[in-house]
Amino acid sequence: MIRLVLASRRALPICCLALFLALTAWTVPALARQGDPPVREDAPARLNGLAASMAARTEAVNKLLDLDEHELRARVAALRKARNAERARLDKAVAELARLRTEHKALADRYEAVAGKMRAVEDAVRSNAAQARTLLEQSARTSLVPDRLAPLDRMARSRDFPGLEAISAMGGLLLDEITSGATVETRDGTFLGPDGQARRGSLLRAGSLFLGATDRDGHAFLLTPGSIPPQAVAATPGAAADAIEAWGDGSGSVLPLDPSHGAALSLLQARRTLDDWIQGGGLLLWPILAIGLAALLVVLYKGARLLLARPCPGDFPRRLRIARDADGWPGVKRLLGSLPRSPAARVLLWTSPDADPDLRDKQLQEGFLFELRRLESGLGFIAVMAAVAPLLGLLGTVTGMIDSFQAVTVFGTANPRIMSSGISEALITTQAGLGVAIPAMLLHQFLKQRVQALSADMEQQCAALQALLASEPDKDGTS
Repeated sequence: MIRLVLASRRALPICCLALFLALTAWTVPALARQGDPPVREDAPARLNGLAASMAARTEAVNKLLDLDEHELRARVAALRKARNAERARLDKAVAELARLRTEHKALADRYEAVAGKMRAVEDAVRSNAAQARTLLEQSARTSLVPDRLAPLDRMARSRDFPGLEAISAMGGLLLDEITSGATVETRDGTFLGPDGQARRGSLLRAGSLFLGATDRDGHAFLLTPGSIPPQAVAATPGAAADAIEAWGDGSGSVLPLDPSHGAALSLLQARRTLDDWIQGGGLLLWPILAIGLAALLVVLYKGARLLLARPCPGDFPRRLRIARDADGWPGVKRLLGSLPRSPAARVLLWTSPDADPDLRDKQLQEGFLFELRRLESGLGFIAVMAAVAPLLGLLGTVTGMIDSFQAVTVFGTANPRIMSSGISEALITTQAGLGVAIPAMLLHQFLKQRVQALSADMEQQCAALQALLASEPDKDGTS
């Protein structure tokens, strides 16, 4: 490769010289034809000068080419040596890079493992901090020392890993809560009364569950534990107020506690009274209550009548035969008259012994239907009331839901309390309708079974009297 380059460099001046001679040969005749005698006479001399100059230059170039060949060989050798050195250094660098990559991967795996453990620790600490805040914000001591939750708030706002200082602060708060649970504290302070007005008085804390206050007028209030500032409940029960007053003047040693942190007391205060229940039911509640009252009156009346009515005794056929044998039909009438509370006895009084069997059968049937109508009177009314009450409740449900949807259409769903009135009406009317219908149906079924029992007794005694009267002619004939 190097030899070819050197040969080409040597041939280059020769080619240039040949090209120059060719141009000269072409140019000289042209100048001769132009008729310029001085130029035509000097042309050979100039050509000879140029040829000598070109020969000298060619010899100089050849010498330079000989010198460049040695330099190039030396340079090529130096470059090969440098290339080998760079290749060795590159191999060393590649090996070092592979080692560093392996070390980086090991360090990355170790970092991920340590970071995972740290994240687990951080999650556990933050979760415990949230639970501790929930516990402490419902404590009675928090109402008296509002800034005790500041470390937990800073921990919740910070995105950094909670250090030992924050963890120690959380542990100190929990320890303070445990310690305060066995102490009683009284201090002067300001609290909000049931009307929302600030009052000045004595604040009483017992453990972490009880918080009470007495104002300067001597009124006692039960405060909500954890409220900032301390807030009185809507209505303090009388027994709780008396206990707080007695504790304040030193005459009592019992305080009312709510282990549910006010939830039980709030539920007690939120419980509806009868007046609230009636007002929440709307207009349709009144006809349901009227139906229930009417059904109740009829049930009481019919229940009393049917319970006073008695079936005939079990030995009534035998006693009937004995009375007939002893005194004939007058004895039978006296026996039937001695049972005024028996519908069967009243049915038997409808017949006469002198009538033919068909007539007696019709007389007994007429008396049976009369007594049965008296027994069943009012049962249909109870059944109708039991069926109408849930229908009115369903109508109230539909009306209440319509009101709720209208409120949603006007005001939207941002405030659920807007829909509470319609939903309350819907549920209360349904509750009232079912509350009237279910006992009315049960009582109707009970009274109906009572009527069926008395009706069966009437049929049985009518059959016994028919058999007795049917055997009377034969007995008279034999006597």
